[in-house]
Amino acid sequence: MSDGYELLASHYDELQHAVDYPGWADFVFLLDQRYHQRTRSGDGREGRPILLDLGCGTGTFALQMEQHGYDVIGIDDSAAMLQAAREKAQDSGSSALFLQQDFSRFELYGTVDLATCLLDTLNHLIQPEAVRRVFRLLANYLNPGALFVADVGTRRHFAQTRGNRTIIQDYENLTLVWQNHFRPQSQISRASLTWFARADDGRYERFDEEVAERYYDHTFLQKAAQSAGLEFIARTGELTLAPTSGSSERQFYIFRQRSTR
Repeated sequence: MSDGYELLASHYDELQHAVDYPGWADFVFLLDQRYHQRTRSGDGREGRPILLDLGCGTGTFALQMEQHGYDVIGIDDSAAMLQAAREKAQDSGSSALFLQQDFSRFELYGTVDLATCLLDTLNHLIQPEAVRRVFRLLANYLNPGALFVADVGTRRHFAQTRGNRTIIQDYENLTLVWQNHFRPQSQISRASLTWFARADDGRYERFDEEVAERYYDHTFLQKAAQSAGLEFIARTGELTLAPTSGSSERQFYIFRQRSTR
């Protein structure tokens, strides 16, 4: 793993300070209660439902979902992110399981009762076949009537908000510069990230990283789910049951495993 990615893990929570994780957990719990069609108790301890969080990062959302009564499995391919997640779990007395895997090729020992892939993590899979593979894997591991909830960036988010702009984020111990480039032909947004992080001795170190994301439209996601055997249930705005609007930066998708398989 690159030094830059390890640095990203150490500052990830600072970069995500504006994300209302309790609010996200409340919303996903609401969606699960509203749309799931599970007919039996969960596969977790004492019948608790099991949540699978793909691309779990430092585990903040997953640990919030424990408060709603889920046993949690988090998957990420970053050892540094997972180390932070495990430290949080240990500090809070959580029994969450965090696994280092490529979330587009994950393997589990059993089935789960809810799956999530949040904060446009699905967009980081720039090969359409990788997204289709995620749907196929979820169709294999989701219990009958269980949901898959994912939020994805809108085209406005990638083509306009980021577009071809340079964005600077300045924090107490970190300055991050995004140089964004969006290509309409491929629908891929590439960002050159340069950040300057203050070390314990007060000096600033520079790190560079490249990030690519792809915009996936409604038709593609619906077909990918359908071909895998999952039902498309609903599409909503960010943390709301209302539909998306032209100004939306992200949208939530709800898919469901068929009640009979």
